[in-house]
Amino acid sequence: MKLKELSSTLRSPKTVGDRPEALIETIAARQLLSPWQFYRLCKQARRTWECDRLYFYPLPPALSKSFPTPALRQFLDALAVTVGQSPCLPDASTYHLQSREGYRLSLRVTYAGVGLVGRVVKVSLLDSSDSTVSECQNPCWAFKACFEPQWVWQHGIWAEIPIGLYLRSQGVSRDMARFQAAGLTWMLWEWIDETEKPENRPGLDYETLAQRDNLTSLNPLNTSNYNRHGVRLDAGGIQVNFWGRRWRDAVYTLGFYWRRFRAVGWEFLRPHFNLKSLRYSLRRTWRLLRGR
Repeated sequence: MKLKELSSTLRSPKTVGDRPEALIETIAARQLLSPWQFYRLCKQARRTWECDRLYFYPLPPALSKSFPTPALRQFLDALAVTVGQSPCLPDASTYHLQSREGYRLSLRVTYAGVGLVGRVVKVSLLDSSDSTVSECQNPCWAFKACFEPQWVWQHGIWAEIPIGLYLRSQGVSRDMARFQAAGLTWMLWEWIDETEKPENRPGLDYETLAQRDNLTSLNPLNTSNYNRHGVRLDAGGIQVNFWGRRWRDAVYTLGFYWRRFRAVGWEFLRPHFNLKSLRYSLRRTWRLLRGR
């Protein structure tokens, strides 16, 4: 189905089923949507269904079987505001959730890292009112929220959700974290620890898919995006390759920098004023000048 046909179909809710996200998920599984295509489809779906929020993919069973999904999503929406908009985060916080139906859930949220685009925290399940979950040994996920969730560009929410949907549908998980679920202000990914090795993981490796579908290569210079065995933690920046892509990316990147400067001044660059970041910037610039 072409995007124009999809947009037309989205105007007829009965053709989509009982979820406004269903048809978007279907088309995103067949082709890698650009951030701008994905944004337009979400905008059309929200207008048609008269809803403010969209949620992609069911939450992991360890969570959804333990606590009502609507209440969990409401909590994750609020957590996205805290993670993405707070000036600073505590090293760790514990949340004790209770639903109207009497379900209880305890989650541990641990600060994991910050980048130019947003922050990542580790969300761990501590206990549950569902006794079957106790068989799992501390299930955990990487939760990401962005500083500028409304800015549509090649990184952030509008880029990484369609990337996650497509990679998951194509079975890419050997050398990359698996996409779990998302709202329009947050993403939930598989938590990758330092012991994970590509050779021990099932699925397709990303480079095989990239060559088949003419997708951009991963950037190996940013070592903070990988664990020590080379499993990618962050899927941001993946796109279909085409002539002029780098020029377009540069324009939208400058737009992002301007928005961050207007919001917090030069403060947004403070985490990157160090020798490691300078060395990376020089190597990355040289690589781009060489057309790689």
